[in-house]
Amino acid sequence: MSFLTPLFLVGLAGLAIPVFLHLIQKERRNVVHFPSLMFIRRIPYQSVQRRRIRHWLLLAMRLAALALLVMAFARPFFRHTDAAAAAGSGAREVVVLLDRSYSMGYGGRWQKAIAAAQQTINGLTPADRGTIVVFSSNAEVALRSTADRSRLLATVAGVQPGAGATRYGPALKLAGSVLSESGLPRREAVLITDFQRIGWQGAEGVKLPEGAVLSTAPVGDAETANLSVTPVSLQRSTFSNQQRIAVTAGVVNHGPAAVKGVELTLELGGRGVQTQRVNVEPGGSGSVTFDPVTVAEKNVRAAVRLPKDALERDNVFNFVASPEEPVRVILVDRPGASRDDSLYLTRALAVGEAPRFEVTARGADSLSADDLAKATVVILNDVPVSSPLADRLTKYVDGGGGLFLVAGDKAAWAGAPTVLPGVLGNAVDRSSGIPARLGALEYGHPALEVFRAPRTGDFAAARFYGYRAVEAAPGAQVLARYDDGHPALLERRSGSGRVLMWTSSIDTFWNDLAVRPVYLPLMHRMVRYLGDYSEPAPWRTVGDVVDAPAGSKAARGQTTRVALTPSGQRVALDGEGPEVLELTEQGFYEIRAQERDAVTAVVASNVDLAESDMTAMEPKEVAAATMGRAGDVAANGTPTPPTDAAQEGAQRVWWYLIFAGMLFLAAETIVGNRSTV
Repeated sequence: MSFLTPLFLVGLAGLAIPVFLHLIQKERRNVVHFPSLMFIRRIPYQSVQRRRIRHWLLLAMRLAALALLVMAFARPFFRHTDAAAAAGSGAREVVVLLDRSYSMGYGGRWQKAIAAAQQTINGLTPADRGTIVVFSSNAEVALRSTADRSRLLATVAGVQPGAGATRYGPALKLAGSVLSESGLPRREAVLITDFQRIGWQGAEGVKLPEGAVLSTAPVGDAETANLSVTPVSLQRSTFSNQQRIAVTAGVVNHGPAAVKGVELTLELGGRGVQTQRVNVEPGGSGSVTFDPVTVAEKNVRAAVRLPKDALERDNVFNFVASPEEPVRVILVDRPGASRDDSLYLTRALAVGEAPRFEVTARGADSLSADDLAKATVVILNDVPVSSPLADRLTKYVDGGGGLFLVAGDKAAWAGAPTVLPGVLGNAVDRSSGIPARLGALEYGHPALEVFRAPRTGDFAAARFYGYRAVEAAPGAQVLARYDDGHPALLERRSGSGRVLMWTSSIDTFWNDLAVRPVYLPLMHRMVRYLGDYSEPAPWRTVGDVVDAPAGSKAARGQTTRVALTPSGQRVALDGEGPEVLELTEQGFYEIRAQERDAVTAVVASNVDLAESDMTAMEPKEVAAATMGRAGDVAANGTPTPPTDAAQEGAQRVWWYLIFAGMLFLAAETIVGNRSTV
């Protein structure tokens, strides 16, 4: 027998205490009381008697109780040198952690991994139970705790490497959860992976249950040579009124040898259009720029591709090439209005480049349904709206359009303003006395957040000499107010669209905001917000969760849409609430309007290129962090004899010693009471 904390054995010196108490114990004597002896001479009585122990059984019980308690605190255990014997006997709960990240597709790693998993499963006895956990960046249980080896083998055979990157933390946490719920006496996790350094971020708070053993099956290679394509850079230009894109791409050499004349091919629509060559040094990178290509259609599938090698997943980088779509704005003026009424606004929108604003002027009486179908944003500049136009604009907003209503002194809305943020009132004249100032802006709103930081815009410098009094409608949000509390900017959502109401003019008639530096970015941000414009991302990474892009305004009005994955599966997108799409595959996702089965958007998905660096780590590093001790896994992946702490934790002899000590104390109490009666 050995002890985990032998210093507690010093407490055995306390066994002398019961012996000392027994030696000084005095016997009880009968005291006889006499009458007064005051007249009798007191003569001291002296006697010598050797002390001796009279209750040997009581002493032995006390000594045994103290000895058992001291030994329990010393944490005794029986040392074993054999790993299997140390783990104890009985049935096992075995969790097989199978790495399916895309680096496992390098060379013959996947075949080695399947063979290691099958060997582990075939080693299970009829009393053992096995669990299959597959993992990459996330982990999931493929088959949970079963003794059916045929099911376990079939599950392993059905797994294939995916497009995710390696992360050991989620897999080990899931294994710990499965093992902690098991009632079997022996618990083990088997980690089958190539042990990429990039997959381990440190301890990550992962701890297997006490007594559990981690064994590993490394399937990596001593040396690896791999080339990967880096993310592309796109430079846009215009030639003969056509948009052109110049693509710059790179290649990284993760191998120990230089590579000469590496071919990089640019593909558009699945067809190679250009090929460039580059030399790459060991551990270095190189880049090439392809000649500009004309992109006339939306959602063109493009890629930069390398020749095939031992790891093909990172030999291609997908992206979507589309011509920049302008934000189509229809500017509606009232009949007889001067061109100067919209001069400042048209000049501000004319300088927009990202995005580009395409402004079309229309009269209130000539705005047709076809115009609204093509428009992203409609701006009503101090326009009295008739009842027929109000109905068309209401349908336009409910279908996903953006409406900007400038409430000047001539603005009016016929009928019930069901989509307006507020009810128009009388004009407020602040031309005499102190002009009004803007205040109480909601900088958290997307249309105003660009002005949140210091020195990004001084709205307080603008002076307002007149505005319309507006009563906010239920459900509307006031984004800015004047210093007297009247709303200056209001928003309301209706259907799939948005409406902003500005209660003053957008020229210099009622205010001088148009000559202030904040005017241009304010107009840009409001029109972008109404058009729901966001900078399109040419590509994404596997594992991203993205808002499912709706594409055109008409597509945003669709309530049922589906996503077609690169493997051909259809994923329904909920039309109620947030619509998000999780990218789990490499390739191109199509977003389709289910009613018309038309492609509304395309999302390019690429693997995490950090996985291309296959630098390996020591399996012992994972074992040390996971089990709180080093050296539990040999280099060949088999478990070595557990440490003293592991063996003591598995045996838990101290529980029995504590229980025996309590029994002796209870018995000592009973015997002691009877002996002193």
